[in-house]
Amino acid sequence: MKVVVVGGGLAGVSCALELADQGHRVSLLERAPQLGGLCRSVVDPVAGRVDTGQHVYLGSCTALEQFLGRIGARPQLSQRRLALVVVDPASGVSRRLGAAPLPAPLHLLPVLLGWPGLGPAAMAQAARIRSSLRHGDHGHLDQVPARSWLESLGQAEAIIENLWEPFLVSACNVKLERCSAAVAAFVIRQGLLSSPLAGAIRVPGTDLTAWLHPPADRALQQAGVEVRLRSRAAAVTRLESGAFEIVDSDGGRVAADRVVLATAAQQASRLLREGGLVEPRVEAAARLADSPIVNVHLFTDRPFLPGPIVLVPRSPLQWMFDRSALDRSHGDGPFHSAISISAADVEIGIPEDELIAQMWRLCQSTFPGASRAQLLHARVTREAHATFAAGPGSNALRPGPRSQLPGLLLAGSWTDTGWPATMEGAVRSGQAAAAACPPGSSSAELGDRVGLAVG
Repeated sequence: MKVVVVGGGLAGVSCALELADQGHRVSLLERAPQLGGLCRSVVDPVAGRVDTGQHVYLGSCTALEQFLGRIGARPQLSQRRLALVVVDPASGVSRRLGAAPLPAPLHLLPVLLGWPGLGPAAMAQAARIRSSLRHGDHGHLDQVPARSWLESLGQAEAIIENLWEPFLVSACNVKLERCSAAVAAFVIRQGLLSSPLAGAIRVPGTDLTAWLHPPADRALQQAGVEVRLRSRAAAVTRLESGAFEIVDSDGGRVAADRVVLATAAQQASRLLREGGLVEPRVEAAARLADSPIVNVHLFTDRPFLPGPIVLVPRSPLQWMFDRSALDRSHGDGPFHSAISISAADVEIGIPEDELIAQMWRLCQSTFPGASRAQLLHARVTREAHATFAAGPGSNALRPGPRSQLPGLLLAGSWTDTGWPATMEGAVRSGQAAAAACPPGSSSAELGDRVGLAVG
């Protein structure tokens, strides 16, 4: 069949490759000049290019690993086990922590025992979390705030603020008070406790566009997928035959037996409505609130971070990355450090100069080396619509790959993958949409069965 995939992010690219493997004739339409969606970099007048957001994934992201292996995009850093530096913002004390080569969850013993701000009681509290996650379905937790769930399991404020909050906020991109406990439970179980490899950190290359676009484009071309960049879809309509037609902003039209909308939920809703179609589950997902991410890029005359990956709990600095240490191609300087701020509802509205000054003051008061460093250049990148907000009740609004309109399929990290809005979730959604599109009905046969909601 002729299948058109609208959207060239990770969901769309992974879906298009799977569809081509099935023998379909596939076209991929992407409005940007490059593939990758929000995994992209932008031009910086001083640094050359900077990423719009620091993308990180874990060893538990198996679908993403397989996808990246297929297109030939390798991470700069690929840990065998979780390793990072944790800094106490009050004392400035930093500790290098690493998981042990032991079966899960024993691999986390040295991490918990050495974590600043935690005592021996943290072991018992973490054990309560693991015991809770081992029994039964946790779907009922979708309506419960994550903080309330953690407190109900006897988690003290110290372990919530120092351990659970930094990991969960970065993964779910929403504060614990506004996070679905079901999503939080999934992240803890899958990302930390499932295996010794689960929490191992992977860091992509500095320039996300160079890291993803060329290999993804090459893999699609080799698979026989027609890639149309700078192709802005304006509407998805239904023909009398039952086939679809995608209308672009210039008036061009592309016919298809089936369509995969691998866009944001709000954009999918607009495309359908502009074509006179309404899909109730897409409309429901489009009501999910957005949650922003802000990154602050600092370029200094010397490195000042105590490790390549640094976590500062209870601080606006959150997660920091020594990009110069992680990037093997880095020369003599300037040295690039990136601050990744998740759930950045406040920071998204702070003027750039003010935010840079605020973050640099925090760096100087937290890291001894920063007080001796000179800030040569800085840049703020913002993604106001980075992810959906995985709040209480959000899982109930996430549809599966099959829509209520026969022949229309859905992909994107906002669909029901179990994962929060992550690269892993995006890839899994694309694979699920392709699996829901087996060879079969012609467009005429599809039209005989179709029941449309017309708006």
